[in-house]
Amino acid sequence: MEKTDQLLEVVKNAIRVENDGFQFYRLAEEKAKDPKGKEFFASLANDETNHMQILKSLYQSIKEKGEYKFDEVKDMKHILETTSESPIFSKEFKERIEQAQFEMTALSIGILLEKNSIEFYKRSAQQSEHEQVKMLFNYLADWEGEHLRALVKQQKFLQEDYWTEARFYPF
Repeated sequence: MEKTDQLLEVVKNAIRVENDGFQFYRLAEEKAKDPKGKEFFASLANDETNHMQILKSLYQSIKEKGEYKFDEVKDMKHILETTSESPIFSKEFKERIEQAQFEMTALSIGILLEKNSIEFYKRSAQQSEHEQVKMLFNYLADWEGEHLRALVKQQKFLQEDYWTEARFYPF
């Protein structure tokens, strides 16, 4: 397979990765009961849409012109920068933690999706021979890292209370 074809295949896979994240976060937004949770999952879905647009423009540029150009990358939302203890869910939600099965599962699945995305983008960056494409993949890995840190922070914030209410003690 020609190098351009290989790169196009990697970019297509990256678009699929972002679409999977988008679909999952949109579902999580629909199913979440807490308004702040809905807002957070919607923000993640919007980020994934932005990533898809960047990757689609790169794909078209390579396929149609043989150039490695893509839409300007928008500033990353720093979703961890917050004054509250929880970047996602409200205090009222934490008080109803025993009803949080879906949200806790969504956080766990989101963490796995983000870890897989980071690994994919880092591997793709290492394999790329084009500096701009390498930079894009590293940027996307960093952005997914922001998502991962926010999800892990929230999971830790809720986990002990959730386990207590569910009478689950892992140790």
